[in-house]
Order: sequence, then structure tokens, then C-alpha cells
Amino acid sequence: MNKKLTAATLSVAMVVTMTPAIMQTAPVQAASSAVQSLAGGAIAMAYVSTALNKMDNSEQGQKESLARTKEKTGYLNDSAAQERVNRIMKTLEATPSVKRSYVVYANPDEEFNAFATLGRVMSINKGALDTLDDDQLAYVMAHEIAHGEHKDIINGAKKQIGLSTAVGIAAGGSEGAAILSNVAGNYLSNQVFTMSQEKAADELGFQILSESPYNVGGAAGSMLVLRNKVGEHYREGLSQVVAPNNHPKLTDRVNNNIDRMYTYSGNHVNVSKGVVYVNGDNIYTPAASGRYTGEERAFYMAGKLARMYHNNQVTPGSASYNGGTVTVAGQNIVTTPNADVALQVATNLNNAFVKPAGAAVNGKKPAKVKQEKPKKIKENKKAKDNKKADKAKK
Repeated sequence: MNKKLTAATLSVAMVVTMTPAIMQTAPVQAASSAVQSLAGGAIAMAYVSTALNKMDNSEQGQKESLARTKEKTGYLNDSAAQERVNRIMKTLEATPSVKRSYVVYANPDEEFNAFATLGRVMSINKGALDTLDDDQLAYVMAHEIAHGEHKDIINGAKKQIGLSTAVGIAAGGSEGAAILSNVAGNYLSNQVFTMSQEKAADELGFQILSESPYNVGGAAGSMLVLRNKVGEHYREGLSQVVAPNNHPKLTDRVNNNIDRMYTYSGNHVNVSKGVVYVNGDNIYTPAASGRYTGEERAFYMAGKLARMYHNNQVTPGSASYNGGTVTVAGQNIVTTPNADVALQVATNLNNAFVKPAGAAVNGKKPAKVKQEKPKKIKENKKAKDNKKADKAKK
């Protein structure tokens, strides 16, 4: 709806054929007024919905949202950081699952956070950049992209606008547009997604990550890093103190991403308590090294193997080692402390490669097949009589 709505337009939104005024009763007049009010409200909500869609889908709306968001968050004066988030964004946008275009920038906030808002605008806090490596950050950004692909942000903004506000916006002309812009700006600070929306964003986020060159182990790794930093629960958004978020527990998000990696591998590769399993065999427990915990390294080792299985690159005997480095089909899988450990890991892998897909260590256990007991064959009366006769003869 491109034409400006006026208060007069809203009041006569529905044309109702009436009898002469002198013939009308009070109840009829009241009913007619109610119908007109409902019609006006519906038109106002439709107007607001159209205006918000334009803000979210158009290039102009994206520019306005970007400027408004930068004004709220600030802009990190670090060209390397800005290049990093833009490089990751372009890589993720190139995947088949991403249908819309996004803009991203880094802001100077030291808190761990990343968020997306109206206009397909994303911002990454410096705190997240300092905490995550590229594989982990790619998953966090893919999660935020998923909210944009599902249009969670625009749908949430529409729900934030009540009927009376919608009527005021629709009837206010240029003032109404300013009110709508202000509402959209405030939504940035208070947006809250439902638990189901968060789970769906985690799911699509993993899919986007798996379609990119990044290590799928970064999904579980990012949630592990966040849990180690802030505990099971955390708040996000500009108003972190206003209300708790609706994300699943971080341990659940770690485990769910392990399960997704297991499924992605064709049920071959799993991780449990820092141990990498292939087809049910315990392969290796990486130790902490540099900035990475042993569990993070396990996710990355498993992520490489999972992608190789997904791409049908694993063949019997394809694991080998050179010094402390273990390779599969020429690809570096993990670096161990020395050649002896690398030999053992390569041997474990080759033994596991010849086995079929194993049971998930961290997922659902395979259903047990109920073994039926053999049924006893009932003897007929004649057979019983013959047995008795035989006993009597003895």
C-alpha cells in the first residue's frame, strides 16, 4: 500500500449500504461503527506490514537500518576485523541455503554477542571476534543468517506493533513514518526469539556451515567456547539486562551440533567427552594445545573426518602419518605429540574404516530387537497316550 492513509480514509474504509438514518436503531449504528473500526484497523495493520516488509527487503531499507544500527552500537575502527566479518559473510552467502543478501560490520562492544536486525543487517561484537576462531564465528554468523532466512526478525517486529500504534502510523503521514522507524529501532534492543525459532536457526545454521568450506566442528566448538565463558545461560542483544533470552541450554546446543555432525557424516563420526569415535571405535582423545581445549580439537578432528565421509573420500587403509601428523587421503586430520601416537591413531582409523557405520555415542541408541522365545509345540492326545504306554512297558 503505497498511498498515504489518512484518518478520514480509515474511518470510511468499508462502505456499508444503510437504510435512511431515521430508520436506524442504536444497535445497528453501534454494529456499523464496530465494523468500520475493525476494517480501519485491518487496513492500518496491512499498511504497517507492507512498510516493514519494504524496510526489510529493499536496498534503501537496508541502508537506513544499517545507519540506525551503527548509531546505536558504534563502529569498530579496525580494518582487519571489518575485513574478517565481511569475508566470512561472503563465504556463507555463497552457499545454496542462503537466498537473501546481508550486510555485516563489527562493533566495539567487548561483550560476547552477535545479532541480526531489520534490513538484513548483522553486527558482531568485538568480544565475539576476540573469543572465536573463523570456523566458530562462521557458525554464529550462519545462525544469525538463519533468523533472516526464516524472517524471524521482521515477523517479530510486526508483532511488537499494536493496533492503536498501527492506526497512528498509518494515519500520520510523514510523522507515521518516523514513528515506524523509531519502533523498528527500538525492536533492535528488545527483540526476543522463541525457543522453536532458536532451534530452527541452529539447525539451518549448521546446514549453511556444512555447505561452506568451514569445519563443521566449529558449530559445537562455538557453543562450547560460549558455555565455558558465560555458563549455561546468557543474555544477548543491546538490552542484555532487560530479559533472559530464549535459547536452549548451551550444553544442549553443543550436543545437538555433535548429533548434526554425526548425521552429516552418514553416522560414521562422533565425539563424546572429548573422545573421537569412528564407526563406534575409540580413535583418539586430543589434548589441549595453544588456544584450544582438547574438546575443541576433538570437534575439529571429527569435523574433518565427517566432511570426508560426507564426500565419500574415506577408503580402507587411507589413514597414514608423517611424524606426529595423521592424514587421511592426504588431508591433515590431527597433530599428535609424536610419531608413536600418530602411528596408533592412524592404525585405529584404518581398523575403523573397514567397519560399517557405528551406533551414535552421543545420540539415540539403536533400538533393541526383541528376541522371541521359541514356542513349545503342544503334543496331541494320541502322542501323550503313546508316551504313557511306553513308560508302563518299562
